[in-house]
Amino acid sequence: MDWSKTKTIFIVVFLILDVFLFFLFLQKYQDTQNSQLPQLSIADQIEEENITISSELPDLDDSKPYLNAESYRFSAEEVSNLAGQNATVRNNRILESSLNTPVDIEDPENPEELTNLLEEFVLYGEQYRFRDYREEENEIVYFQYYEDSTLYFNVNAQLVVTLNDQQQAVSYTQTYLSSLETFSTEQELITPGDALESFYGSGVVEANSRVTNLEIGYFPSFLQAGNNDDSVTGDVQVLTPTYKMTIENGEGSQRDLFINAVDDNIYDMSQVNLDFDQLDEQENDESTE
Repeated sequence: MDWSKTKTIFIVVFLILDVFLFFLFLQKYQDTQNSQLPQLSIADQIEEENITISSELPDLDDSKPYLNAESYRFSAEEVSNLAGQNATVRNNRILESSLNTPVDIEDPENPEELTNLLEEFVLYGEQYRFRDYREEENEIVYFQYYEDSTLYFNVNAQLVVTLNDQQQAVSYTQTYLSSLETFSTEQELITPGDALESFYGSGVVEANSRVTNLEIGYFPSFLQAGNNDDSVTGDVQVLTPTYKMTIENGEGSQRDLFINAVDDNIYDMSQVNLDFDQLDEQENDESTE
């Protein structure tokens, strides 16, 4: 054996081992130092990332009650009295109508001509607000509201107007919530700052963003099958106070985020099903029970 070569190999091996152990020690030391550093609170992180709330937000109540509501059942008599259209009712709760004379719409994203005619053509039409224009479906969507609060993304409280290729309103489909009543107990609401922290913590708010608007409406917390006596005419809903927070990122793009204003549960409205057909399925399920 060549002892000189063997000795050299041992020296190199030990040097490599020493370097490896040194780096392990250094990493452990840095981890220890980092763990001893004070962690920034979410509020501090928001400030550090230049996420702000506009000083021009409207003043909102500190508390709101839950709402109780029922799916409205349209009667044949009231539907037959609708003028200038051919209306029918599907499964009692879905009103479908074709207008005898199409209504020209200049701007579907701001359909002033149609909004002004809702009260004339639609049952309880004054209780709906413009929400969105679905360009792919060529539909204008309205949500029902109650005492100045919008009933967000509720398949039982919406009006969908269909346009033709000439950008004219030709038909609509409607559902309606009735018997809206507030619970006797007011619920303390989270603050706008709390809502922003929840959104930031979930990773949906970018740096350099700004909260430009805040509204409070209602979103269904759960559904309860109604019985068929005189006091309950359909599905009973409990509606929860819900914030709609509009956030503008650094590039000027805006998006609406929704959160339970009582328990700060974030809602993903993209997962909400607003297809009227589900009410057909629900009606069929109830009739077989």
